[in-house]
Amino acid sequence: MVLLDKETDTVAYSLTAVTRQDVVLTKIMSLNYTQDQEQEVSFDTGGRRISKVYVHDGDPVKKGDLLVELDTDGIAEQIDELEYRISKNELQLQYLDAAEKFEEQSTYNNFVYNNPNISEDDLAKYEKNHESIVTNYRYKREDYNDELEFDKKKLNQLKNRLATSRITSQMDGIVYKVTDGLEGSTALKDEVVMTVVDNGSGKFVMEEPDYASYFHEGDIIELEIVYGTAAGLYEVTPASMDSWGDTQFFEVVSGPENEGIDIGTSAYITIELDRAKNVLSLPLGAISYADDKPYVYVLDEADYRQIVWVETGLAGDERIEIVSGLNEGDQVVF
Repeated sequence: MVLLDKETDTVAYSLTAVTRQDVVLTKIMSLNYTQDQEQEVSFDTGGRRISKVYVHDGDPVKKGDLLVELDTDGIAEQIDELEYRISKNELQLQYLDAAEKFEEQSTYNNFVYNNPNISEDDLAKYEKNHESIVTNYRYKREDYNDELEFDKKKLNQLKNRLATSRITSQMDGIVYKVTDGLEGSTALKDEVVMTVVDNGSGKFVMEEPDYASYFHEGDIIELEIVYGTAAGLYEVTPASMDSWGDTQFFEVVSGPENEGIDIGTSAYITIELDRAKNVLSLPLGAISYADDKPYVYVLDEADYRQIVWVETGLAGDERIEIVSGLNEGDQVVF
């Protein structure tokens, strides 16, 4: 025996009323935390081995801290040797003055002072001797000066090379983007191997030029960081508006106490694009469309659905404005 049951079709629906309230359209915009000041670390020359890297990603540094160093190939020892030689030669130059005066005085005493009846021949010998002394010391001075000039030029070159071998931080900040496997590798000219950023001077950056006109100087805007140690609600204000173009800047006015905002942290702000105040409205999902014409379903006296064509206004985030076709309190299938 087969028992047959009659199937009953049921349609699940709910009703919502046309009510008066504000219809609000907003937009969520993404921002990133960046810095005003940064130091991109690179080398002025290439081909030299990177002997030591003193920092890692996320390390805090102070101005003047050593970041990375190229192989110096004994440059420090060469500098010490040259500085010693330069000091020695400068001292020798000073001794030359005293030695020349002493020799000139001795010659004068021998030929003139101790010989009151000096002859013309002796006087000529004295003049010749004196000229020889002056010439000899002049040559010695030239030799010392030439050597000093050469050594000082070489010392300058070595000091410049040493300075370019040791790169230090130009600010207090945080180290980011250190190149992997840097230590022991060969330096490439002008290749950025790490970046130091000043977290204390950071700003939030947004790239929404089409919406820049919604912001004004002095506005206080709520911003939210969702993830990380700096998560929380902040207040920001537009900054450097005279330089706004494709990029817009915002400074933090207030926020939760935390360890600080890391460079690259994402955040969000919500702005109100439009608002229709105290208008007839329905939830967005209550509106259907046929050939881009809006309509709703209402129930007749027999509880059958009937189409009602409506004219709509502002479509907000959750509700849509009803301009005509319905009255306040009308029940719509939802």
